[in-house]
Amino acid sequence: MNRLFTGSFTNAIKQIPALYVNKQNSFVRKSTTTTSISSNIDSVKDLSRPLPPYLYNDPSVYQLERENIFAKNWMYIGRLDRLKKLGDYLSITLAGYPIFIYRSPSTNELVAFHNVCSHRAGPIVPINSNNYGAALYGNQSLLKCQYHAWLYDSRDGALKATPNFSYKFKSDEKKCLSLKKINIEIFAEQFIFVNLIEMKEKLSINTLFSDLLNDMLAFPLNEYRHFESQCHLINCNWKTYAENYQEGYHIQSIHPLLNKTIQSKQYLVTNKNNIYSIHYAPSRSHESGQDKLLWVFIYPNLAINLYERGYSIEHILPIGKDRTILSYDFFVRSSDDESQMRDRMADAKEAMLRTLEVTNEDKMICEQVQNNLDAGIYKPGYLSPSMENGVQFFQNRIRNELKHTNLQLE
Repeated sequence: MNRLFTGSFTNAIKQIPALYVNKQNSFVRKSTTTTSISSNIDSVKDLSRPLPPYLYNDPSVYQLERENIFAKNWMYIGRLDRLKKLGDYLSITLAGYPIFIYRSPSTNELVAFHNVCSHRAGPIVPINSNNYGAALYGNQSLLKCQYHAWLYDSRDGALKATPNFSYKFKSDEKKCLSLKKINIEIFAEQFIFVNLIEMKEKLSINTLFSDLLNDMLAFPLNEYRHFESQCHLINCNWKTYAENYQEGYHIQSIHPLLNKTIQSKQYLVTNKNNIYSIHYAPSRSHESGQDKLLWVFIYPNLAINLYERGYSIEHILPIGKDRTILSYDFFVRSSDDESQMRDRMADAKEAMLRTLEVTNEDKMICEQVQNNLDAGIYKPGYLSPSMENGVQFFQNRIRNELKHTNLQLE
């Protein structure tokens, strides 16, 4: 529940409608009729039930999610503007899949591979072991295995050299020893996404997110610069945290300071195209001339909170059935005016501290919920059609992607 990246905490929640379309550099409200909220629920039978609790603590479920959710969807990895130089890399472990993006010194193009050497599974670029494989940026002139120094071609991952191996592989033998390549696309000019499966029937991410693309390009994405990253270990299943993000129902109980700032009873989640959700909450203040904003959750594990002066990325990274890394990146809009830039940085750092306060509150409740899910006594109740429609969207996607398995999903 972190939407607090802008000038001050009071000004973090703006009085701007939830959905926008870019028309001649202005924002116009769209219809919210796509929101799956029913106001005519006559019977409890018509209410949706949450997912069964074993889906949050069974190791076999987590493995099926890795294969059917994280390996098959377009997944956010990192930012393009942090991979400018030849040899720059981004290493990340996504739901157990070690991945890296690399700017090839041979072509100046970005390539993506599984971070697994074909010799004995060593990493090609370093892994952020201190933060359980969260994003790590660096520079490496060669694609050389960290373990036994096998060397690969940066253009296509082909095996080039095997130092001190005492055998020279023939050309046909080398083919099966190449690095495993991954599909990569850039969304909204800056956001790197990958897809781990073959692309024969997969739509481009810019096609899938075409409506969202228009909204995001209304912000000066090329003018923002990264200034801080944070990682938080949360002892809960990744879905427990994602569902917490997908509703404002808990604000009044869990976030007292935030509740004083926004009208939490009017918190609105609008689900779009069965792919993402737009969040909005009106401010309790009545200031005029406030900045435009866009809060978006992209299924299954990404939140982007955009403002004119800065934005944050919230990346929900599963590292097991009951542990999650919450990875933050904070960006501030650049300015040639030194005084203005100092003010923006001061505001951004203040907002980051407020974000940490809310994160700690979310961490506390999500870990307590996880303990109760693990206790073996919880039986699913019902979801509020107005306050938890974002959760319903999220859980319906989970059900759909796991429906061909033998899991009990109701």
